[in-house]
Amino acid sequence: MRLKIIVGNLAVVVLLGLVAYFTVTSQLRSKLSDQLEADIDNDRVLFDRSFRLSALEFVDRVVDRASARQMRDIYGGLDLDSRRTRAYEAAEATHAWFGDPARGGRGAPDIVVVVDETGKTIARDGARNVMFGKALSPAIPALGRALQSGDAAHDIWLEGEQNKVLQTAIAPIRSETGTILGALVVGYDLSNGLAASEAKVLGRDVAFVVDGKVYSSSLDGGAARDLKDFLFGGAGAATTKAVLAGQVASTQSWRVALGGADYTGVTSRLPMAPSLPVAFAVLGNRTEKAQLASVANVILIMLVLGGLLVVGYGFVIGTSIMRAIEEIEEGILAVINGKTDLRLETDSAELGGLAYRINQLLNVFTGTEEGTEDDEGKISVPPAASASHWKEAEFSDAAAGGGAAPQAASPTAEEVIDDPAIASRLAAEPEDAYNDRVYREYAAAKQAVGENVSNIPKDRFCQRLKGRGDALVQKHGCRMVRFQVHTAGNQVTLQPVLIR
Repeated sequence: MRLKIIVGNLAVVVLLGLVAYFTVTSQLRSKLSDQLEADIDNDRVLFDRSFRLSALEFVDRVVDRASARQMRDIYGGLDLDSRRTRAYEAAEATHAWFGDPARGGRGAPDIVVVVDETGKTIARDGARNVMFGKALSPAIPALGRALQSGDAAHDIWLEGEQNKVLQTAIAPIRSETGTILGALVVGYDLSNGLAASEAKVLGRDVAFVVDGKVYSSSLDGGAARDLKDFLFGGAGAATTKAVLAGQVASTQSWRVALGGADYTGVTSRLPMAPSLPVAFAVLGNRTEKAQLASVANVILIMLVLGGLLVVGYGFVIGTSIMRAIEEIEEGILAVINGKTDLRLETDSAELGGLAYRINQLLNVFTGTEEGTEDDEGKISVPPAASASHWKEAEFSDAAAGGGAAPQAASPTAEEVIDDPAIASRLAAEPEDAYNDRVYREYAAAKQAVGENVSNIPKDRFCQRLKGRGDALVQKHGCRMVRFQVHTAGNQVTLQPVLIR
């Protein structure tokens, strides 16, 4: 029984806990996945705007630097060597100017170039003679447009010597009269560092894509290779080529496994990059997002704790009930084995009523008068000998014919006889002979007053006689109690005789 209580309660707790866990986890994962799908295109728009804003700020800084007197002085040199020296010094100064942490920019640029009015290089930072005389307009078409229109521009430059993809800002250098003397070109690599910084701001992974490869990204090496395979050799190849060719502005969201994690992403053309087809991809980590559903693991923790509590509580309650049942079983077994004066007692509030009813049944079978309840009202104990009369109808002193209600015994019927002479005579009589005689006298007295005695069996009479005698022995502390038949009017009773 104890095991059934524990197993049953534990099964309910475990079943409900697991249902709650899987239901909550499934719903959380579904909601988080749907949220990521809905947010990824918004994140693409945010990156597009963020990149445009940073590009405009970059151009403004280059314009500011191009307007410095040092830039105009380059073209006032008396000869080519003088102009080259001044251009180199200006490029170096510009490199240091951008790299000054006090300006809060992106740090020192990857390249600074000063060109003449035709777009040919006069000097660049870091190496005075490198790129000298090289025409940059073919590589940076925006440079040619800036020299013609006089407007600053932003573009992407595939710098061949270092094989870098550079985010480039171009600002014309003007004389004091407004004549375009040349231009200042400043470039930053679209590096992994830039992708990582953008990803940190956006809260999503970012990758820069050029034809045939992922140029840089905030992903680790293995994930970046998987992204390249997807964008150029897998299901995303067609849409990636369409974006790079300018046929579509951006793709629909797609899913891909990168480095063992599941991602959702979208690809779009990089803004303000007219000269070179460059795209960017914004990626959301679905696996990482789904891990937020692990908050539901608290249900499993509570399930384990609840299971332990159920086992402990079930063991305590089951043990208390089983102990009370075992006590009742042992008491009943003792009564069956002849200890008819035993009455059941238990501290169990749940089984106290059952013990009380069993005690009542024992009183009926042993012929013992009902006693009062104990302080807790749970049990019945063998009563004192002051009970008024037999409880069963066949032993009641009823009127002849058996139809009337039982009548109370006469006051003298309950008087205890404590006469040594009578006690000696009755004590000397053998038990069987005593029982036979008392039964015959009782039946004859009943018949004499006109009552029917056919419903009073001898064995039942003797059992009740012994039970009442045992109760009186306990009350008066004597060795034995026997009875003699007494008739008063039309009532027949049994008077107890104490045998010391």
